[in-house]
Amino acid sequence: MAQFAKPRGTADILPDQVLEWRAIEDEARRLFATYHYREIRTPIFEHTEVFQRGVGDTTDIVQKEMYTFMDRGDRSLTLRPEGTAGVVRAYVEEKQYGNTNTQKYFYFGPMFRYEKPQAGRFRQFYQYGVEVMGSNDPRVDAEVIGLADHFLRQMGIESFELHLNSVGCPICRASHKQQLIKHLEPVRDQLCKDCQSRFGKNTLRILDCKIDHNHPVVASAPAITDALCADCAHQFNEVKAYLDLMGISYQIDKTMVRGLDYYTQTAFEFVEGSIGAVSTILGGGRYNGLIEMLGGPDLPGIGFAGGVERLLLARSAQGVTKQEPDQIDVLVVAMGDQAIKTSVQILHELRKSGISADADYSAHSLKAQFKLADRLHARYVVLLGEDEVSAHQVSVRNLDTREQELMEQANLVDYLHVRLTNLS
Repeated sequence: MAQFAKPRGTADILPDQVLEWRAIEDEARRLFATYHYREIRTPIFEHTEVFQRGVGDTTDIVQKEMYTFMDRGDRSLTLRPEGTAGVVRAYVEEKQYGNTNTQKYFYFGPMFRYEKPQAGRFRQFYQYGVEVMGSNDPRVDAEVIGLADHFLRQMGIESFELHLNSVGCPICRASHKQQLIKHLEPVRDQLCKDCQSRFGKNTLRILDCKIDHNHPVVASAPAITDALCADCAHQFNEVKAYLDLMGISYQIDKTMVRGLDYYTQTAFEFVEGSIGAVSTILGGGRYNGLIEMLGGPDLPGIGFAGGVERLLLARSAQGVTKQEPDQIDVLVVAMGDQAIKTSVQILHELRKSGISADADYSAHSLKAQFKLADRLHARYVVLLGEDEVSAHQVSVRNLDTREQELMEQANLVDYLHVRLTNLS
């Protein structure tokens, strides 16, 4: 039994697993670049106020789930629980709004939340996301949702539903809040402790409560889409019209409000039903007041984020084939002390030329080293014994054809380059 174990809610991502992670990240970078999104990297911890103000101090994330600590300078810092607030902080601090009217970003990275681990949910988890800042054009909403749809399909996820709603603006919500309070007041004492504390402060969040979501009175609460102001109703209708033009199907979910306070107007989730307790694999929406809230100009924004772990679960549930393991070009097999010394030089020359190569460092027999070459999916084996060293030669075996050729050591790199290029 290991003396130390990883912390609860974390995972070791071993080399064979990393291959699929890397394939997802590589494909995401390629796809996001196709839509002209540029990568941004922000710190994994921020001043706590960034999340208190941005995410919302009445949310579960801020109240229950953040990893917050005091540093040696007596400053309160928090490991990032989500990506948007940090990206907006960077956008404001670095005055990116002065470069152009619209900035489009994507990111990858670890996030941290103290919550009960379950299928697809960890305390350290990895997210990918996109953000667009500076435009309130409903075409941007449709583009972001279309990119999310495209990404999931590119990842091999075909069976999912897009749930769509509008959570309005502060004007809409003020009117809707009064309707909600009047509707929920008779059952206020039946709601969970968290919802009772939200009552009157952030009443809309009651609709997002995991405990009370199915309460009959909550389920029958007035829909915010019926209380939208003229501007928000027009925005929402335009978004739906553009999605229709793009051929993207959706379901209107009038109770979906998302779990973060910064959302305004368009909100959406992509739901997949085969990954256990957590079915949302990607979600996002508009956050038109967040940039100003974090000290920037009054500019709009929209984005989405998804968890890599949930994406992997969905890929597995839908039978998406994992990526093939890495294949090395050459295994150098050396027998004898002098051959081993010469093999170090040969390995170095092969690698410098861009040929992936390795050697056995465990003093195995010749037969065992050939078995290692098969396990590593090597294309060629370079054989080096004392006789070859004395003659400045090497033997090269093609592991597909089993043909073997003796050549001058000085010609090895060029020989392999030609043949490996032909195999590509």
